[in-house]
Amino acid sequence: MRVRAIMIPVNELTCIQIEDSLKKAIEIIDKNNLLSLPVVKEKQFIGVLSKQYTYEYFFKEYTESKEEFLKQPVSMLMKSKVDSISENTQIEEAAALFISSKVRFIPVINEKSEFVGIVTQQAVFKQYQNMFGEKYNSFVIYTYDYKGVGAKILETISKAGGNIRNLIVSHPDVMDLVEIFVRVDSSDFEKVLKALKKQNFNVRDIKYSQSE
Repeated sequence: MRVRAIMIPVNELTCIQIEDSLKKAIEIIDKNNLLSLPVVKEKQFIGVLSKQYTYEYFFKEYTESKEEFLKQPVSMLMKSKVDSISENTQIEEAAALFISSKVRFIPVINEKSEFVGIVTQQAVFKQYQNMFGEKYNSFVIYTYDYKGVGAKILETISKAGGNIRNLIVSHPDVMDLVEIFVRVDSSDFEKVLKALKKQNFNVRDIKYSQSE
């Protein structure tokens, strides 16, 4: 899935213009209970203004009056070096970027380098929660990565009356093993498990649906 499916479009965002004052930015942050604000110039993403950093700078470093501080432009305290992604970026790439950085959101830029939205940590988390959640029965299969193993698993589940909702393959770097996470919708989940075990698949981490 690509980030365009989970991003918040720019027309639904609260942004601040680069020439605006810190007073205006703080008023917007407090009024909307925000932790940070995108800083823009027309259709361009310029940077991020952090509520925490703004307050810390004022109380720890700023030596003039509060009135003078609030007159300063947001450009004085904004972070301008922020990685951006395109609308076609895969969600897992966005997740990796959140892990490697401390940003609260990632700006999304289109092919014209225009700011079109943001992806938040919460949006990525919800997507992964949908994939790994408890609405359907699930299990993990550990198997050698030989030709046709995936087809065999799918066929076994289908013949046992199971309908696959999610299937994620990862490589744990142990010998030639692969780890296959499967979520299955089935009226007889035990039948699916028995069919897989009959085919000598190593089925672990079995979880039953919590939807009821």
